[in-house]
Amino acid sequence: MATSVGVVFSPGGKVYSFDPGGLDLAWNTRVICQTSRGLELGRVVKPNHELESAPSPPLKRVLRRVTPTDEETNETNRVEAKHAMKVFREVLRQTGLEMKPVSAELVFDGSRLVFAYEAEGRPDLTAFRDELRRRLARRIELRSVGPRECARLCGDHGLCGDQHCCRKFPSHEQPITLRMAKDQELPMSSGRITGLCGRLRCCLAFEHPTYKSFRDRAPRVGGRVETPQGGGVVTAYHVLEDTCTVEDEGGESFDILIDDCSEVA
Repeated sequence: MATSVGVVFSPGGKVYSFDPGGLDLAWNTRVICQTSRGLELGRVVKPNHELESAPSPPLKRVLRRVTPTDEETNETNRVEAKHAMKVFREVLRQTGLEMKPVSAELVFDGSRLVFAYEAEGRPDLTAFRDELRRRLARRIELRSVGPRECARLCGDHGLCGDQHCCRKFPSHEQPITLRMAKDQELPMSSGRITGLCGRLRCCLAFEHPTYKSFRDRAPRVGGRVETPQGGGVVTAYHVLEDTCTVEDEGGESFDILIDDCSEVA
């Protein structure tokens, strides 16, 4: 049976599956992988695990664990990418194109410089790319990104004061919907449910399974329930504790796990 590991190449980026190449790789191990862009440095976020069936096409391989020499190369690439972003901004000012520079990355093996930008419409970038190639003497790749990807690539801390979810956790595949906010009983004001990118917050998707599981199992507020401590009426929920508050016939309240409650019809 085939074995795989999950690897990300940037904070919060998509998780890609690779053949570990006979290596036993633990979570957070830094590795060099063969990708469609050339050699890249990534981080293991899903250790060795068996696949249910053989992948098609075959997985690309993890070549090795990161060495001290690889770390030096990566740091050198970061310095060059930082310089390349300065050149990108200079050329952008000269050409007058309406676009926002987001990030610059020199692929680990030096095969290309990848620039991410945000723009309305589809500007003609042919002359812009040629000038970058001439000044940087590198193969140039220009990638258009949306507001959410822009926040992931260059963001820092969100309105909650913590690091952006889109940089802290691997990206999720499901769309983020208003239903997720409603299930958490959040105010529908944009300031409460949208992030700095102007889109619905990623944390809604990460937290939604917890709230949905609670809602599916919890008795309704105002409903009568039977518990090991006696009967009463549900008056409040405590989702993160997986409990609800029950008021008995004597007016006394107590908190109890929702799985210990049975709603009376």
